[in-house]
Amino acid sequence: MTAMDREATTKAARMLAEARRSGGLVDRLPSPSRPQNAAEAYAIQLETVARMGDGMAGWKVAASPEYELLIGILVRSRIFTDGAAISSAGMAMIGVEAEIAFRFDQALPPRERAYERAEVEAAATAFPAIEIVDSRYRDYHGTPVIERAADFMSNGAFVSGTARDDWRSFDLAKLEACLAIDGAEVVRQIGGHAAGDPLDPAIALCNRLRLSSGIAAGQVVTTGTFTGLQFAKPNSVVSAVFAGFGAAHCQFFR
Repeated sequence: MTAMDREATTKAARMLAEARRSGGLVDRLPSPSRPQNAAEAYAIQLETVARMGDGMAGWKVAASPEYELLIGILVRSRIFTDGAAISSAGMAMIGVEAEIAFRFDQALPPRERAYERAEVEAAATAFPAIEIVDSRYRDYHGTPVIERAADFMSNGAFVSGTARDDWRSFDLAKLEACLAIDGAEVVRQIGGHAAGDPLDPAIALCNRLRLSSGIAAGQVVTTGTFTGLQFAKPNSVVSAVFAGFGAAHCQFFR
């Protein structure tokens, strides 16, 4: 199968950028513009960011049995700090996930040799976070995963908690995570991250991007939920608490 051509990539990016500007929804991308692999999905994302006039603050990343490593861009305009009030207007769904993310304090530039765990640990600082999951597809569950990946892997926003300089002293795979919505505990469990250790997908990302752009100082990566995908309401208050480690909070409004 030949790679997606420039015109098809541009058409997909134009549709998704306009949907994000307007809050509208799309049914499916046109058949020639539907990505078949992670590289094509990421190419659509890069052009979507450019068409939005936005910047790249970082990434979300997840291993996929079918597509290997899927990468979703976190755009600068949708990054919030702890306690933020976030408009839910235009959100088709308000999914929330408790996550541990990483900020790169040192750049990890392109190079031939793979980055080792110790190098990534030394370059990054961990912090609690909430990922807000939203979609520009009318039928989120009925849209193939690889097509959802083109839509920033369904990232709607990202809320960062306070970074911990002592994070290396914690076993991140065994943190107790609690997600509460409107004061009611929805999930509490120890561990639960799909990769076990949330740093592992971050290392995989570093080694994927070392072959192209590398990672700049200040960029972030979040690697998946500890609490599954839960759903909030348009005026909900959400808290993600990692016992002994830290928390992130946000409030939605119409």
